[in-house]
Amino acid sequence: MKRGFSLLELLIVLAILGLLLGLGVPSFLRWRAQAELDEAARSLAQAFQYARAEAKRANAERCVRVWREGFAIGASCDALSAPTGRFSRVEVSGSNHSAFPPLDVKFSPPYGTTDAPLKKFTLQHARYPDLTRSVHVIGVIGRVVVR
Repeated sequence: MKRGFSLLELLIVLAILGLLLGLGVPSFLRWRAQAELDEAARSLAQAFQYARAEAKRANAERCVRVWREGFAIGASCDALSAPTGRFSRVEVSGSNHSAFPPLDVKFSPPYGTTDAPLKKFTLQHARYPDLTRSVHVIGVIGRVVVR
């Protein structure tokens, strides 16, 4: 009596595994890209929310400067020369303001209000350009919304 697998059985199993991997890997890569995009949008929104809270807490102006590849938070926009928070395979592809990049969002005390009406930032994945998320800083109240 023989033990083990025949070459034909092994080739059939490998063909089935190859077919399953061929169908599953693209979906997994797209899912991973969406997760990276969601993380970048959350991180940018958290930066805005942190700066707004700090403007209220410290009773001093706070600024978030946004570049294509990341953002920085500080007390003065003039002091921010490079992004400290960088995105992984995601970039800010546009804004509803013409002065981009970089674009500053200032939060003023005592309520953490902003200096302009709606500021919208569109984030786009580098590998899948059709995957986008938007981060909005809404008007005078400074509320942050991720869409």
